Amino acid sequence: MQNIFKTLRSKSYSVPCELCSIGSLCIPMLLNNKLDNILDRKVSYAKNEIIVKANTPFTKFYIIHSGALKTFVTTPDNYQQINGFFLPGDIVGLDSISTKIYNNNIQSLTNTHICELHYEELMSLVDTQKNVRDMVLNLLSSDIYDYQKLVLCYSQKKADERLATFIYSLYRRYEQRGHTSLNIKLMMSRADIANYLGLTIETVSRSLSKLQEQNILSAKGKCIFIKNLNALMSLGN
Repeated sequence: MQNIFKTLRSKSYSVPCELCSIGSLCIPMLLNNKLDNILDRKVSYAKNEIIVKANTPFTKFYIIHSGALKTFVTTPDNYQQINGFFLPGDIVGLDSISTKIYNNNIQSLTNTHICELHYEELMSLVDTQKNVRDMVLNLLSSDIYDYQKLVLCYSQKKADERLATFIYSLYRRYEQRGHTSLNIKLMMSRADIANYLGLTIETVSRSLSKLQEQNILSAKGKCIFIKNLNALMSLGN
C-alpha cells in the first residue's frame, strides 16, 4: 500500500527571502547592509522558547525564515489564549506599532530561524520610500482581514467547519509560499488548535475523525493528507 504521508523535508517549512512577507523589499538590503550583516540578523530559537513577553517595550519585528511561532495572551487566572499562528515568511509584531509594547507573548512552536527587523529602521524607510510604505499598509490590511475571518469562524461555524477552515487556511498559506503538496504537517499541537478555535481537544479529535469518515482527509499524528481539496474548501468557506 502506498504511503501517502511522505516525509517532509525541512526546507518545506522555510521560505526564501523573496517569498517572505516583505518580498523583494529586503529591509537590510534597502539599508545597504552587507551580506554578512544581513545574515547576522538571523537568530535561532529552540522549540517552545519564549521570544518576547507581553507588555515589554516594542523594539523590533520578527520575520520567520523557518519554523513557526504562536502568539498568546495570559488572563488574570493564568489561562493562555492563543490568537495567532505564524509560518515562514510571516512578520510578527505589527500589532505593536500603535501601543509601543508587545501586546502578546511570542513563542516558538518548533526550532525556528528568525530575521529581526528594528522598528526604527522600518520607519525610516516608510518616510522616504513609497514601496515600503505600501508594503506595510498591505501587511496591516491583511492582519485586519485575517482577524475578521477568525471572528466569523468563531461566531458562525460549527466545530468541523472551524477545523476545516483552519486546515484549508494552512494549505493556502503554504501554497502562497510555493509549497503545493497536499501533505501538511501541523506545527502546533491539537491542544493549541483547540485553544485557537475555541474548542476542546476532544471536539477537535471528533471533528478530525468526521473529516476522515467523509474521506476529505487522512490524519496520522501531526501529518495531514488532504484527499478532497474541493470538499475541504467548501466546508471551510
